Amino acid sequence: MTSMELYVKFMFTLAIGLVGLSLVLFTLLETVLAYWDPVVDARHWWRRVTQHRSGVASIRAEDILSEIEGRQRGLTVRLTESPIDQRREVLRDVREAESRLASPAPFEPL
Repeated sequence: MTSMELYVKFMFTLAIGLVGLSLVLFTLLETVLAYWDPVVDARHWWRRVTQHRSGVASIRAEDILSEIEGRQRGLTVRLTESPIDQRREVLRDVREAESRLASPAPFEPL
């Protein structure tokens, strides 16, 4: 085969491959990615990357506030407990306070 025949064969193969690739990409863009907005997805990804803080994401503001309230009352609330255990403890304290408020006050003579 001469170099010209190899060139024509290469160009023909390349043309067939590019037509096939364009058909695949066209189908992909029209069916699968029709509702995809890359700008919005890029913004969401960038926010996740820049706002991710290791270790801090698992501690919620409610947990920090309950720890502060516990310290003010003289109680210690450990952050090593799971957040569910902390919430149960806070709810138990609230129920105890509500039951004390709902119970009639003992009569104190003057």
